[in-house]
Amino acid sequence: MPAANVSSQLMGSDTRRRRTDAPILVPLDLLRPTQGAVGMRAVAAKREKVARRAECRTQIQRYLEKRPIPAVRGPDDGYYIIDHHHLSVALLQNEVTEAFIQVIGDLSGLTRSDFWRLMAKRGCVHPFDHHGQRIAPSALPGAIRQLKRDAHRDLAWSVREAGGFMKSDLPYSEFRWAQFFRSRIPRTSVLRDFEYAHDRGMMLARSEAASHLPGFDGLRL
Repeated sequence: MPAANVSSQLMGSDTRRRRTDAPILVPLDLLRPTQGAVGMRAVAAKREKVARRAECRTQIQRYLEKRPIPAVRGPDDGYYIIDHHHLSVALLQNEVTEAFIQVIGDLSGLTRSDFWRLMAKRGCVHPFDHHGQRIAPSALPGAIRQLKRDAHRDLAWSVREAGGFMKSDLPYSEFRWAQFFRSRIPRTSVLRDFEYAHDRGMMLARSEAASHLPGFDGLRL
């Protein structure tokens, strides 16, 4: 989700907006996810990019300065990231322990329940587990290391990479595609024969049934 879009979403009489002039360096273990899972294939692709720079402190710092993680300051002064979950996991897998964040909203004055209520209202949280089941926001992982693999999120990423649909700026758009595939391709098929699941996903992505999803591109094919 682009930080600029979220900044405007968080503006309102019931919020206090805080924006730093420059990104700040924060330990990754202090960041709080706003989604329950990631696609590990997408993480692996980002891990390769990070690995080429991780051995040089200057290179990795420049790389991360250009990719600050948008975060909302929440209860207990926690930093709740609203994008770049896959990058965050990839960094940890490469033993990079810090990242730059851009604070795009300050909701630290709210109670925890009001915080999650407003985050949901603004579309800044995706409270689903790795099986696509809705959960309470309070049940989301408390740390980046606790994010689990969603096999259908892997499939959605793979289909998009292959041109099955277009990248969208809408929040959590690839999770919407993951849910679409989840209802049509069993998880066992994705895990046992990813190539088959990918081919099936490509066909479904170009079908009329997917025409309501963000980034649908089937009409041009």
